[in-house]
Amino acid sequence: MFWLSFRCKDPAPRFRRASFLGVGALLMAALTPALPASAAQAVPHDHHPGRAAGHAVSIPKGGAEDRLGDPVVTPLGSFGGIRYVQYDGVFEGETSTGRFRVPYRISAPADPDRTNGTAVVEPPHFVVGLGALNVYLHRDFLFRQGFVHAGVGWSTLGNRILDPSVPGTFIEGGVEEDGARVDDEIITDFARALASRSSGARPLVGKLPRRYGTGFSDSSYPLLRLVHSGDATGALDLVLPITTEGFDPQADIAAGRYKGKVLIVNSEADDSTNLTDRGIVTNRYRFYVVAGSPHIPDPLDAPLNVPFPVRGTTPASFVPALRAHFLQGHNWVRKGSPPPTSTQLRTAGDNTIVRDANGNAITEDRTGRLVPRLPFVELGEARFITGFTGSYDNVRTVQQLGFSSHRAYAKAFENKLRDYRKAGFILPQDARDMSRRASLCPPSTFTETYRDHYAEFVAIRPCTAR
Repeated sequence: MFWLSFRCKDPAPRFRRASFLGVGALLMAALTPALPASAAQAVPHDHHPGRAAGHAVSIPKGGAEDRLGDPVVTPLGSFGGIRYVQYDGVFEGETSTGRFRVPYRISAPADPDRTNGTAVVEPPHFVVGLGALNVYLHRDFLFRQGFVHAGVGWSTLGNRILDPSVPGTFIEGGVEEDGARVDDEIITDFARALASRSSGARPLVGKLPRRYGTGFSDSSYPLLRLVHSGDATGALDLVLPITTEGFDPQADIAAGRYKGKVLIVNSEADDSTNLTDRGIVTNRYRFYVVAGSPHIPDPLDAPLNVPFPVRGTTPASFVPALRAHFLQGHNWVRKGSPPPTSTQLRTAGDNTIVRDANGNAITEDRTGRLVPRLPFVELGEARFITGFTGSYDNVRTVQQLGFSSHRAYAKAFENKLRDYRKAGFILPQDARDMSRRASLCPPSTFTETYRDHYAEFVAIRPCTAR
């Protein structure tokens, strides 16, 4: 366990993490109702493992290794013709430091043969739980492609336990943090159990030769600690931390402590100083940063009747790049196809960020070559201000941008979007949505539409006559 050494390693990231956690706690009440219902809300609390809401799955008993208990089963619907179910149960066993009994939640095809052989393992965030699944990557994105998603409690702090309503949970090992117990090893024990014949996972998920670990902000740190400790080797083939900082996995890879691949996606607001790709392990490491994006972007799909705390803050987001890089990482593991070269923000000699005439950060690849930014950032539609939630100012009209008409603007937007997609920073569907939003409300630009016609922007619906 390397938790204590990491906590004392770098005071600046620790201070920033504490600030983010504090603000996150204040946002909890506003944020949680806007997210998809958890299984704790979807399944009556008088159900227990083995008494399924949909149908029963009996897990073989016996053996002393870490095991998944019989789950409650909840239908999730069909995604791209694949019927999914959710399994909620208890995972129990013992890490190198102590015993545990924690909730698990697996979303998988009802027919295990319909999986693509890959599980995405997510340690829950202390505020929003499984946010990589419910906020950033999204169920539809993962499930249409046959991914299994698996979350497990790894700490008794807040929603890190996954479902605080489950009775009889405990963590005896690990370390103490703010009056709670934290045991990172539970995450890798769970990942190994997903591929084990005797753990009870096989009837739920089938064969899973590939397992990836992902988490964001608070939930990204245990993954990088597991890389550092070496415990991720053999358990996670790919580690994909989102909006993280402070921990540098390149030295761990170079030293042989981790044998898999690491791919990191950060916002401009995150301190990426220690994460910039130094070119020492390019066969197993990638780092990407999205200029103009905040630590928490507007997800755009929260219900409009819910007071979502980041609605309308900024249209700049790292999420399209995250989805593109996730699939690139998947192909990196499956086929050995290398993702695009790592990116970074251009900095001056004193390490301050170099900005363009509009005040927006400039992005380059590891070699110093300029790379495309989000098309509305490239066009200078506004100054996009990063931070915990972000903002923007100095919004410019089509004429102020130098275009003779909205048609000319739309053509330029398409050209910048094409460059962004060609560079590998956005997937075709996300690019189509972005293109449509730029043309919803002529003569408004993409950014003006976000500001002035938010409901139409979110729904991708043309503006009504004004």
